[in-house]
This record gives sequence, C-alpha cells and structure tokens, in this order.
Amino acid sequence: MASTTFSLEAALQSLDEEGYVVLEDTGVGAIVSEMEQREFAFLSPYGLDYCKQHVLDNPRVRSILEALFNRCILGHWLRYNELPGHFECFSKGGSEAGLHFLAVHQWQKGSRVACWNGSHRADLPTQTSRRSTFETTQVALVEAGFKAYVREFPEGGLVIRDPRLYIESRTGYAITFVFAKEEVLVDWPKIVLLDKPELREKVANMESTKIGVNFAFQDPNGKLST
Repeated sequence: MASTTFSLEAALQSLDEEGYVVLEDTGVGAIVSEMEQREFAFLSPYGLDYCKQHVLDNPRVRSILEALFNRCILGHWLRYNELPGHFECFSKGGSEAGLHFLAVHQWQKGSRVACWNGSHRADLPTQTSRRSTFETTQVALVEAGFKAYVREFPEGGLVIRDPRLYIESRTGYAITFVFAKEEVLVDWPKIVLLDKPELREKVANMESTKIGVNFAFQDPNGKLST
C-alpha cells in the first residue's frame, strides 16, 4: 500500500487535540473492496490473515497502540454502515472518562465522514443508538462549540479514532477494529471462532507481547475454550 511519511509525534498530537488521525494510504480502499468480495468473512482463515497483515502488522497502527497502551487487546471487529443524520461515539464521558480503547477504521472507497473535532473532550448528553453506540444531537454539539469537518476518502481511508469522538457516517462503511486495555474487556463478549487447528494456529500468530486478541473457540457441541 502506498503511504506518506509518518510521524508518531504528529499522530499522537492529532489524536489528543482533534480526537482522530488520518493515516494517508491510497491502498486501503482496494483491500476493503477485496474483503467485501469475500462477503466480509472476518472469522475465516482469510479474515484472520487480513487482520494480521493490514492492521496488526501495520507499523503505523502498532506504533500508536503501543505508545498509548502498555498492552491492549483486539476486542471488537465489525463493519459499520453509513448512518447519515446520526452523531455517534463508542465511549461517553469526555475528558474525565479517560482513554481506554481506540478504534481503527478502514473506510471504503467514496466514503464521507463528518468528524466533530475535539468533541472527545466533552461530556455531552447521549442515548444508546440502534447499533449500541452512544448518540448525541447536532444541536448539543453546536451549542458546545464544536464544528463538523467533512473528510472524504475517494480511495478509501485509514483512520485511528479516540472512541469518545463524535462522527457522522454520511456515505460508505468502515471495517472497524477496536483495541482496548485488558481491564476494559472484562464485560466484553468474546469473538467466537470455530475450533479448528488452522484457526488456532493463525490466532496464536496474531498475538504479541504488546497486542493480544479476544477470541474464543467453539467446538461442535457449542462449548467455548480459549
């Protein structure tokens, strides 16, 4: 994938001040399209290889995760479709809540996303959305002094986001990976895989001393193991 010069210091500053950082990469849309052609087979051998190659082994993603967390775990992995007119975040509470996890978004080609820069610092009134995120209103964001900045990704986009940041997904979907501190994962459900030797081997190769995965394996009788 083609990418521009990366500065960890600048990326961390953008995350702190704006609530997200765009990692310029013109190849993201193509790999997302390939996953779509595979019908988003996240939990297949192909899907695990995809996660390892394009996220876990991405040096820019790894450097940000390792700079912010002593150790973190891949705890959530889903595709989020566009939802215009809705202003969502993954974690509420603003600055007082602290940073306990990060979202890595791979946006499809042609995506348009309105980011409310700096809104990760505000404790705004929310309600639970129809897809289990937290949602506020545009009025609340404007009254708190925030403005929407529309990011367009004609060739797809790679974004690391503070989960407290409010965004509006206007066009396109994002394959989303959420990395959390270990203590946060206590109440999170496991990502369940079929109990097959090939999948166990791939999962073992995905983990490192700094980044783990929140998988469980299910046998034919429905029993789970790790």
